[in-house]
Amino acid sequence: MTDEAALLKAIVAHPDEDTPRLVYADWLDENAPDAAPSPAAGPSARAEFIRVQCRLAAGAFDAPDYPELLERELDLADWLSAHTPDPNEPLFGTDGDTRVRVGGWDQSRRGFNEVYCFDDYGGSADETIGALVAALDDAFRRTPGRSLVLDGATTEEVERFAAHRAFRHLRGLYIDYLDDGDEDPAVAAIAGSQHAAGLRRLYLDLMIGEDGCRALAGSRHLGTLEELVIDFPISARSLKAFHGVKWFRNLRRLHLWSGWGGRSDVVRALADFPPMPRLVSLTLDGLGNVSAAAVRKLVASEAFPKLAHLELSGNGLQHDVVAALAKAKWPLRHLALEQGHARRAGCEALAGAAFARTLRVLSLRESGVTAGGVQALADAGSLAGLRHLDLSGNPIGPGGLAAIAASGTLTGLRALNLGRTNHARGPIAARHVVEFLSSLAAPELRHLNLSALPVAVRGARVLATAPAFANLTRLQLESCALGAAGTAALAESKTLANLTHLDLHGNKVGSGAGKLANPKVFPRLGYCRLGHGVPSKTAWRLTRRPGVVL
Repeated sequence: MTDEAALLKAIVAHPDEDTPRLVYADWLDENAPDAAPSPAAGPSARAEFIRVQCRLAAGAFDAPDYPELLERELDLADWLSAHTPDPNEPLFGTDGDTRVRVGGWDQSRRGFNEVYCFDDYGGSADETIGALVAALDDAFRRTPGRSLVLDGATTEEVERFAAHRAFRHLRGLYIDYLDDGDEDPAVAAIAGSQHAAGLRRLYLDLMIGEDGCRALAGSRHLGTLEELVIDFPISARSLKAFHGVKWFRNLRRLHLWSGWGGRSDVVRALADFPPMPRLVSLTLDGLGNVSAAAVRKLVASEAFPKLAHLELSGNGLQHDVVAALAKAKWPLRHLALEQGHARRAGCEALAGAAFARTLRVLSLRESGVTAGGVQALADAGSLAGLRHLDLSGNPIGPGGLAAIAASGTLTGLRALNLGRTNHARGPIAARHVVEFLSSLAAPELRHLNLSALPVAVRGARVLATAPAFANLTRLQLESCALGAAGTAALAESKTLANLTHLDLHGNKVGSGAGKLANPKVFPRLGYCRLGHGVPSKTAWRLTRRPGVVL
């Protein structure tokens, strides 16, 4: 047995432990350096990918380099997808015949594929469970993945599987849909299974009623559960079944969908929960008409003393709701308020929030933020530690671009998303984009999204030549009116040598993309999506380069 085979065997034998994975990463650095230039800081992109994902899985929200970890994960996954397209070959082998599907690098966890998707359903529950157990036995014997997606199973199949000894090996279970729609008995079977003691992550996209929630809450076997996702409308009454439940209080991540059209009562119910001392991540989707009073109650509660990641979405996130949220004393590092109406007042409130100084990632996607709101963020000294800012889908107008470019606060940004910010309420012309790119002072910028902005030829030339963009690794320019000349300017750039991801979809790139066929152009490129109008001969040469998509 080779050293690599022995290391992989140890990883498979101890799937819950990081140490064997990190030892393998060290071996890769020493024995299997990348054959082509990669975005890795060390010899092996595969090794760095393992280390980055292990840290993220552990919940590195408070790590000083948390934003950088998010960036590195994307960059490395892109490169590995192009240069090592099958992440599972060393484990499954080329002769691996299995009935479970596995994903690519972008679906990995802790450096290896984690999730198996099963859809080989038979004519009876016996036939299905037989095939599923055989497939999992094969997968568990050869790989460290321990999570399963069941999409379209019947209640009987879930019940039978939950009672089977193979269930005890699972660490993650994702049920997206039941073929017969009998959700509560299926959930009760999972909760009541003595083999569920190993579960760490449970994802239920099911219409769970009060009986199902009571069954979950009453489970004696979910003591190791760390993450719970109920991605279907849950009522306050159903949620209250978890009040004071020991395993629920020990969760680290909680994701609930309260349903469209309201649910202030769900927020109030959460506020009444006893402290959840380990919870670091909370996501609430579909807050249709949540009231500021309900949010004030949540903020004043002591339910989540260590909350570092908070994501709220829904058109009920009015500026007064955001202002109420800004009173929170949570040690937030990552805040996402999406598909709401934060507007200027909400941005001003966030700039004055107690947690503003600890924020490193802020997403206000599709939140009605105009130039005044951007100005409030750009002027806030409290946001000097911000590293990722997502303003996509907001009508920020030329004033918003100018505010970001002139900001003395946002100079430390590493990721900036301004995609789809050209709006009838604040139209942005090509000259505004050129002015923005020419004056932007963010020397650490790694990821930049300008999709659907009129970058055009002049903007492309600034991106291609300005030293301010020398550190970019990810550049998204979908539908930016580049044309062949703008595309050629980018392809000829010496400044953008560090790019791993380039998206030019929606542009008439024409023959301007020809030089991208040369692997010496953007040598670390892992993903490149091109637009239309590419001549056939040029297209043939381009598609021979790993990662290029026409």
